Formats: sequence, C-alpha cells, structure tokens
Amino acid sequence: MDDSRSAERLVVAIVENAHAGNVQSALVESKFRVTRINTAGGFFRKGNVTLLVGVPADQVDEVVEIIREKAPKAEQSDSEDPAVSTMLFVLPVARFARI
Repeated sequence: MDDSRSAERLVVAIVENAHAGNVQSALVESKFRVTRINTAGGFFRKGNVTLLVGVPADQVDEVVEIIREKAPKAEQSDSEDPAVSTMLFVLPVARFARI
C-alpha cells in the first residue's frame, strides 16, 4: 500500500462533553489529526466524546499532556474514589492507512 503511514500508537481518550471541544481544538492546533466519536456511558449514561489520535511513539507524551491540560480533573465526588473526567488508553498499532 502506497498510502501506509507509520503511526505506532493509538491514543484513545474518552472525554466529558464539556472539555471535548477544547481538547480537540488544542490537538488540531498542535498538528495532530483527531477522529471524534460522540459516545455515552457510565452509570448515569452521561454524554462524552471518544477521541482517536494516531501518533508515533515519541509524540504520545505530548498528546497526553495536551489532553491533561485541556480536560482538567473532575470535581471531587463524595465517594473515596477520585473523580475522573477522562479515560485514556495508549495502544500499539502495527499499521494504518488513509484510503
């Protein structure tokens, strides 16, 4: 395939609706390509957004820092568990292509 790219990692970020626009804009401003999927989940079925970002391994920390900065931690809840506003996964990618 001539259009194959060397993305080595897929960053999957599940972000609260309130922060998704800021996160997406900051990633695009930093020249990262982002796919946005509107999703819902959790106990209260709150609306959120899943962002997919394919990057070389050496850019993962930059993407994570942008997400951390633009999607601040949620307010503390009454439970002992810390409140969470974003779930983040970094997955290895063997290959991807734009078709």
